[in-house]
Amino acid sequence: MTSQFNNVFQPNLHNLFTSFLYPMSINHIIGLQVKKNMKKQKSNWLLDLIILLGFLAAFFLNLTGLAVHQWLGVAVFVGITFHLVNHWDWVKCVLSKFFNKTSGRARVYALIDGLLLYGFVLIIETGLVISTWFNLNLTNYEVWLDIHIYSSITTLSLVVLKIGLHWRWIVKTAVKIFKPAPMPGLAPQVLTALPQTSAVSRRDFLVTMGVVGLGSALAISNVLPSLKKVEASSAVTQNAESTTNMETSQTQPTAAAAQTQAATTASTEGQTSVQTETTQPTVFPTATSAPVAQNSLVCYATCPKRKHCSFPGDCGRYSDTDGNGLCDLGECS
Repeated sequence: MTSQFNNVFQPNLHNLFTSFLYPMSINHIIGLQVKKNMKKQKSNWLLDLIILLGFLAAFFLNLTGLAVHQWLGVAVFVGITFHLVNHWDWVKCVLSKFFNKTSGRARVYALIDGLLLYGFVLIIETGLVISTWFNLNLTNYEVWLDIHIYSSITTLSLVVLKIGLHWRWIVKTAVKIFKPAPMPGLAPQVLTALPQTSAVSRRDFLVTMGVVGLGSALAISNVLPSLKKVEASSAVTQNAESTTNMETSQTQPTAAAAQTQAATTASTEGQTSVQTETTQPTVFPTATSAPVAQNSLVCYATCPKRKHCSFPGDCGRYSDTDGNGLCDLGECS
């Protein structure tokens, strides 16, 4: 009886134990791996969203102010650094196979990412040069400001392009974050293939790109007047320099004529004093244009840097009460 019992029930118990134990273990391992990957994707998605919002907010200097604008730029660059560290394995893999066996899509993604990195480095570099933290006395401040603004606009355009290339991952991850699927129970289940996520539609693409495009258009349109103010300031500076040069060139012949007139007057007075000893010499006032040349510098007397800055200015004391886009400290009193 014992041998018959072992021959009948022992294999069945072994099969039953195996069928329940191994599927639970494999499902548990796969579930942990999926949960880990999903957590990483969510963190990357949230980090990218914060970087995008901070970058867009930096374009609204009239709302944030100069101090917040500078800290926003540093925070965005720190976020870009974390993004690069999180995707460093992909960067090394693509760069090692860039000229060998790799897909054309990977090459395009790598080129766009390289241009984005260069753009953000250029933005932070020019931003630090013209910032109030270092307070550098720049003779070509307008040139640095132009590079800062144009590189920001170009980099934002590349960000919109990158979002358009990765919109499927963005939409799918957003759905998983805000509409998570219910977690399966702890009951033993037969190992099956993981369900495929629902395909994204054309409407999702239009909504995603519409929101991103609208925000980017508002940001760029808000910074374009700054370019016009910089051009106007450059024109004013050039006109002031040309006027000063012309006044200086006119001052020299006027001074020479004054000296000639003074010499003639002196000789005439000498002859008159010989003929009539009681005649007092007459003093003729000579008008010179030296004060006029000095008055051209009065416009910059109240500015400690002797500049005529446009918005947002080269220091934290920028003020524009007359609304002409130029700092009051550098204008004529």
